Amino acid sequence: MLDEQISEHILDIIRNNEISEQSHLKKKLMERGIDIAQSTLSRKLKKLKITKVSGIYVITEINHYRLPIILNMQISESGIVVLHTSPGEAGGLAHFIDKKYVDRQNVNKAGIIGTIAGDDVVILITKMNSDAVRACELLCNDFPYLANLKSP
Repeated sequence: MLDEQISEHILDIIRNNEISEQSHLKKKLMERGIDIAQSTLSRKLKKLKITKVSGIYVITEINHYRLPIILNMQISESGIVVLHTSPGEAGGLAHFIDKKYVDRQNVNKAGIIGTIAGDDVVILITKMNSDAVRACELLCNDFPYLANLKSP
């Protein structure tokens, strides 16, 4: 298999799975018939700009990936989660949340169906009202400072 094809498989696996260890990625590649040495896999991850963010491998796409800062987080009584960012940063935050937590085929452990981003606001849409609390707990793992911002 060509080097470029292997890279495409790695990118596809990272985009569609929560991979927390290189051994898990290696196993997924083996399921696709790709046997790759651990050292080669490590070099490929670096070359493809794939790094761990909050314990999960993600495609950073740029060398100095920076998650937007969430200025405020609120949960409405109807279970809508509203995240406020600085102007122009909502799209990047929504993209991160969609990539990490939204499963296009099933509602994942976070219960997040999708996001809607404006210029400085992201709305999280959850399957059930009770999923909003779980979604906020997961976000607090990625953004520890949110624990102090969460509204009841």
